[in-house]
Amino acid sequence: MNKIILHIDMNSYFASVEQQANPFLRGKPIGITGKHQERSIVAAASLEAKRLGVKTAMSTWEAKRVCPSLLLYPGDPEKYSDITQRFNKIYREYTDRVDEFSVDESFLDLTDVTQDYLGATCIALTIREQLKTALGEHITASIGIASNKLIAKLSSGHLKPNGLTVTPPTQVIQLLDNSELMDVCGIGPRIEQRLNDLGIHNFEQLRHFPLQPLIGEFNQYGLWLHHAAWGEEKTKISTNTNIQTQKTQNSYGHSYTLPSDTDDPLEMKRCLLALSDRVAWRLRRDKLLAKKIHVIIRYADFTSTGQQCTINTATADGLTLFRTAWRLMERWRDETKSVRLLGISASELSQSHETQSLFKKDQRMRSLQKTLDILQHRYGPRAWIRASTLHMNMKSRSSGFHFNQ
Repeated sequence: MNKIILHIDMNSYFASVEQQANPFLRGKPIGITGKHQERSIVAAASLEAKRLGVKTAMSTWEAKRVCPSLLLYPGDPEKYSDITQRFNKIYREYTDRVDEFSVDESFLDLTDVTQDYLGATCIALTIREQLKTALGEHITASIGIASNKLIAKLSSGHLKPNGLTVTPPTQVIQLLDNSELMDVCGIGPRIEQRLNDLGIHNFEQLRHFPLQPLIGEFNQYGLWLHHAAWGEEKTKISTNTNIQTQKTQNSYGHSYTLPSDTDDPLEMKRCLLALSDRVAWRLRRDKLLAKKIHVIIRYADFTSTGQQCTINTATADGLTLFRTAWRLMERWRDETKSVRLLGISASELSQSHETQSLFKKDQRMRSLQKTLDILQHRYGPRAWIRASTLHMNMKSRSSGFHFNQ
């Protein structure tokens, strides 16, 4: 039996939350930004701003150039996180198979709840009314219903805002052929360009492109592209409500735009150490170790560069991540340019297994780390910081991801 999957995507989420909370923002073009607005990007644009050409991830200065009447408004991560918990609580009234795909969208598996698309549509309309009552009429959602997550997400994006699109299996090919390549989640600008270089510009061409050359170009991702062109997708939605265990995550990373451009190595070290500790905490929280470290620098002129290396022993220690990252930076950072943004990510993940060191110093550090992790589990990721990073007051940023990571 075909599955019945709902994808619910909140429209202009951060902006609509602020418009619901503040009547003076309603009907106006607004852009949600970071704390330092002049050095930030538009994390979300209201529907009014989108109609005037403002796009998500556009720099604030460019957004103001496109739309001089745009109101820039600082994001409030705690507020958005609270709203996210509210609407996911509503979803779980209908099924325990809820996948919190991001802060503003979720998948619901209704296969065991209803037998057909008519029943799923009734549930979707009921959920929409509950969202309106619980969150307010200015926070709307687009809903897609299909037999898998890939097509359900494509369907929800087909009619915005506040749309409802049902795509039964017999209409999947038609939906794909009426969509652009990048409309499908998993195909970005670089993948699209590589497909274009192969003479593939739409899903019909992708469907009929020989499979072996596709795999030769993209490795196993080529097989995924082939299945996607036919509307096929195999991932399941589990009953576990923890977003980190629902999805197989390939890497953990954090980046931070500095309050002002800097060429001070000490300030860079403090920032990189704080970022490394956050990445390490998330690794330990999910009982993972990483072997590959990737560092990113964005300069004041908006050019970016990055390097990566593989370490001998997998780790989830923040100091080890930092030392590796800093050695990379020292080798290739352009010292003639000021730095605007730093980022670090850890990949090549493996499960963490408890091992007992023979050295007392390592045993003491392991014991201390366990205690600090307990504090973070109880009071959040900012429960403790290193003395050397006290001057790095890293503000919460608005983004498309969960905030307490």
